[in-house]
Amino acid sequence: MNILVISPHFPFPPRAGVNVRTYNLLRQLAARHDVTLLSYAGPRDEDGVEALGRSLRVVTVERLDSARAIRRFRQLRSIVTFQSFWVPEICSATLQHAVDDVCATVPFDLVQIEASALCALEIPPGIRVVLDAHNIEYELLQRLAAGERSLARRAFNTFEYRRYRRFEERSWTHVDGCLVTSGREERIVGATAPQTPTAVVPNGVDLEFFRPSNAAVEPRTVVFNGTLGYRPNVDAAHHLVEDVWPLVQAQYPDARLLIVGSVPEAERRSLARPSVILTGEVPDIRSYLGRATVVVVPVRMGGGTRLKVLEGLAMEKPMVSTSVGCEGIATRDGVHLLIADDAPSFASRISQLFADSTLRERLGKAGRSLIEAEYSWDLAGCRLEELYQRVAADRPGHTTSKGNGKIRAEREWTVPEAAASGSSVSHVWETARTD
Repeated sequence: MNILVISPHFPFPPRAGVNVRTYNLLRQLAARHDVTLLSYAGPRDEDGVEALGRSLRVVTVERLDSARAIRRFRQLRSIVTFQSFWVPEICSATLQHAVDDVCATVPFDLVQIEASALCALEIPPGIRVVLDAHNIEYELLQRLAAGERSLARRAFNTFEYRRYRRFEERSWTHVDGCLVTSGREERIVGATAPQTPTAVVPNGVDLEFFRPSNAAVEPRTVVFNGTLGYRPNVDAAHHLVEDVWPLVQAQYPDARLLIVGSVPEAERRSLARPSVILTGEVPDIRSYLGRATVVVVPVRMGGGTRLKVLEGLAMEKPMVSTSVGCEGIATRDGVHLLIADDAPSFASRISQLFADSTLRERLGKAGRSLIEAEYSWDLAGCRLEELYQRVAADRPGHTTSKGNGKIRAEREWTVPEAAASGSSVSHVWETARTD
């Protein structure tokens, strides 16, 4: 088939979780079909565009980041107008122009969109639409609201959650198929959109890349991996450093905590402690995971399934996670990892693993076996292909798709007209700027 994949983030190099999933599913699709990627990209993505363009067609549009003051104004305006803030932030007029241009050039059989907000795009008639739901986005907003310390942020996220839930649930009924990352999320989608075909295509792991390490384990070393520009990871890091880590150090004064991932300067200052090392972005997370005594996932908000859990288990690392952290992954407490949802329990379970090498080894081997059986990207590609076949056969000979067109009842917002539109199907980097 001719397939167009539309992503709000350029997926190469595949570092952040959302990019890892998009990139690996693109790789699976390109092995079976003729694939075009349409994505936002900026000057820093130029090398990535060139690299990815060797395997598939790449069309990009540039989205200019709004100044902080402008963003705040748009948030306030969204409250007054009762319209979702996130949808127009992602669906620009420039992106719509690029969709129109590329679809006029290539006869696509199917469009896969990598965020529910992109359901506001208008897709030409006759093209089936599949949504890859990385998360239940309204659930993420609800959890963000519940976990916020700032009253203003909590109020805004609560308001946005209610608006976005209406939009997202409507989007499930308008697409021709929906990918979800877990059975739990499939049940949520199915309850709202029972007529929409769904498939569980979990996040996966490159089993050759993430494999058990021969590196010597550094005693009483704990590793948390996450980009601290992402709100759930920021909350997890502060919970770990402020609530959990003092309890661990009371029992093990020589313990070390490594927080691995990009860190804004403000977060670096607030998390700084003598026994806490913030590495910043690293070229290869495996060297840090390999030397860790324990890998931790203290995530209390968020959605979908977390790649950091899958990668740690694939490397046979003993792990402590919250229930939310390992949500949607077929792990069992005490079998594949240890689960704890409050600071004293979390600290106790880290200490338990420090003291028990036999338990560390048993959990590590069980975790690797689970990943090999259920979470390879090759298996994800097969499940994705099965949904495509169901969607293609759903209404043979039908010339329109229920996913075509915008979700009109929700898309009442307006965006500035693009200053330029230059999308074309090619291997070169095309840009189009918005006001």
